[in-house]
Amino acid sequence: MHYSGMASMQPEALLRYDPAWAGLSVVVAVALALVSLSIRYRFRRPDTSSIPATFIAAAVMGCAVAGMHYAAMRAALFYPLPSILKLQMALPPTTLAVVITIFTVLIASIALVASFAGRQAELALSLRAEIAERERGEAELIKARHQAEEANVAKSQFLATMSHEIRTPLNGVIGMANLLASTPLNQRQAQLVDNLGRSGRILLALINDILDFSRIEAHELELFEAPFDPREVIAEVSDLFAEQCGAKGLDLIYAVAEDVPLQLMGDSVRLRQVLINLVGNAMKFTERGEILIEVAIAKDAGDELMMAFSVEDTGIGLAADKLDQIFEPFRQADASMTRSHGGSGLGLAITRRLVELQGGEIAVESRLGNGSRFHFTARFRRVASAEPPRVGRHIERPLRTLLVDTNAVSARVTREYLLNWKTEPTVVNNAPKAMAAWEKAKAAQAPFDVAIIDIKGLGASGIDLARTVRAEGQQAGAEIILLVGTNNLAEENDIEALHAFATLTKPARPSALFDSLVSIAAGADGKGVAPLVMRRNSRAAAPSFDARVLVVEDNAVNQEVATGILENMGCRVVTAANGKCAVDRFTRETFDLILMDCEMPVMDGFEAARQIREIEAGGTGTDAPQRLPIVALTAHALAEIRETCLRSGMDDFLVKPFDERQIGEMLRRWIPSHEQAPREKSCAQAEEQIAAFEPAGSVTVIDLAAIDKIRGIHGNNNTSLFERVVSQFADTAPSLAAAIRTQCDAGDTEALWRAAHSLKSSAAALGARRVSERCAQIESLAREAGIIPVRGLIDALDADLVAAQSGLRELLGAEHV
Repeated sequence: MHYSGMASMQPEALLRYDPAWAGLSVVVAVALALVSLSIRYRFRRPDTSSIPATFIAAAVMGCAVAGMHYAAMRAALFYPLPSILKLQMALPPTTLAVVITIFTVLIASIALVASFAGRQAELALSLRAEIAERERGEAELIKARHQAEEANVAKSQFLATMSHEIRTPLNGVIGMANLLASTPLNQRQAQLVDNLGRSGRILLALINDILDFSRIEAHELELFEAPFDPREVIAEVSDLFAEQCGAKGLDLIYAVAEDVPLQLMGDSVRLRQVLINLVGNAMKFTERGEILIEVAIAKDAGDELMMAFSVEDTGIGLAADKLDQIFEPFRQADASMTRSHGGSGLGLAITRRLVELQGGEIAVESRLGNGSRFHFTARFRRVASAEPPRVGRHIERPLRTLLVDTNAVSARVTREYLLNWKTEPTVVNNAPKAMAAWEKAKAAQAPFDVAIIDIKGLGASGIDLARTVRAEGQQAGAEIILLVGTNNLAEENDIEALHAFATLTKPARPSALFDSLVSIAAGADGKGVAPLVMRRNSRAAAPSFDARVLVVEDNAVNQEVATGILENMGCRVVTAANGKCAVDRFTRETFDLILMDCEMPVMDGFEAARQIREIEAGGTGTDAPQRLPIVALTAHALAEIRETCLRSGMDDFLVKPFDERQIGEMLRRWIPSHEQAPREKSCAQAEEQIAAFEPAGSVTVIDLAAIDKIRGIHGNNNTSLFERVVSQFADTAPSLAAAIRTQCDAGDTEALWRAAHSLKSSAAALGARRVSERCAQIESLAREAGIIPVRGLIDALDADLVAAQSGLRELLGAEHV
């Protein structure tokens, strides 16, 4: 640029350049330009700013321009025109300009190439640094993953160990509580034992929640597909919570759409777990109103169905800012120290994971103070061999139906069922309206064929309404169907005296209600059509087995629990403290079944089971022992422990804590041929026991030794303790005797012997010996033989009580003389 500019000048002189200085100017420009580029690209660090290097390079480049300029000016030689002939060694300007231009283009090209190369080098350097950083990050991620996997294994091992350690004593707590509940207890003791058992079950549920959450987090929880009846699953959940909801005054209602298939293929256990979590959560936060469970088809894709479930309550609801938190683990809508509702905060988190495992989604709709509605979907498959859903089924003869239901939601659901069955109902919500509708229909010459009456909600007024409807409808052939609660306020004998066509627990199963209406339309008499409500306090006869069982358990408490349960079922029990003792007993004695704990000293259950199987396999001929059922008793609830049990030669798996029902089902499964009829005393045996009882006349009415002990104790202010206890006995004993007679008339065996036990204790403490022994006789007979043999002793008890009170009054009068 400098030389081109000089060539364009037109001075009044001849311009020539000194070749040496001209070359020096070019060298200066090129050298300083290279230095500038090197500073800009070579000395720039990737991890620092490029601004300092840019400023230094710009300064050097400026020096290059200035150096070239002044060197070129030194090379310029100006001669006046007259002296032109004397200059023969200088270059012509045009030639020098061309040469300089060529060199300039060449240098520019080199600079561009160098700049591009420098940029590429910079990019390569940056890329190498980024690759190194990514490799370092990947190595850290791999290391973190390995650490997480090791931590997860450690967590699983910890949970397995802690599960065993907690379940072992918990089995003793729950088992002993159940055994204690089966013994004679007074009302206070029964309440304490019930609280003990309930607390143990709550703790067990918490342990199960933690284990389930851990398995889900470790991706170890798998679904098991099998055919199931969705209606039966919903009904089982309803039955599970019916009594608890009834105790709180809540209505539990469910509605299943008519087009829902009779069978689905899927994991019914996990579906039931989701529904139990949601219904239990709704019940916990609902004090009045109802809980509604609804089931319908969300999407029909041929062989696959997306089912929609919802659980709606009328509870306290949720604030808008809490809706996004409740499905997170260990998060609760009310996490304050003063919260009135407990819980671990895992139920809804587990529920969401289970729903996602079943291919669905879960959400909640709620407003504070207006209840909540949890709804979720789950994917199931159709069962090819299943019957089609009973869509469009109806009752052949239209029935004029009066529906009396105090709960609006329950009435709406039942009305929808009746409408689907082509039955147009008249719906009312109280007894006066029901009587008005009944009279109106009768006046219109169109009386009702059936009345469905909600005894659970109406109580005594429902009993009166049913009695009136039954009396007026007998001539016209009208029938009544009663809806009762499992803990209904009305007396059960009053309900049975109504002779209803069917007595169904509320919520009534749609199939039972439909069958009842069909039978009424067909003119059946109602016997055996629908299940009658079972007495809440009656206990089913325990199963009985004529079997010899070996219980292998190192924990003395758990050994006692298992022995007590088995002996109550008629089994002959032999115990062993470890696996080695169990193997020794097996070689010497004969058993029908072995209950084997897994973790024991000396020899664990796994090794003991393997040795027993080896002994069985080593036998030959007729002496070869048959395969003996071995059932594992373990506090571990993990799938790998179950697999270890089965691999070691065990046949079944029973998780602690277990109860009578689980033991009974297990015995039925493995030794069904040893089951026998429940052991109950016949009336003849009961009469023999009554005859063997010491005659009341030979028993002293008042035990004077007991009276003397009471007289020796002085109360406060030196008052007579004897006078106070006699007065208290006079107040309480007649009511207990009346309760014994009432429960005997009602047929409630358990309530009868409990009342007899209470009177026996108080009479014995006061020295009323004849009353105490009479109550002991009644208690024993009621527990072992039922109500019938007790009836003849009630009048004798009243006479004994009158004699005892008379004797106590005489002793009290003598004390005042």
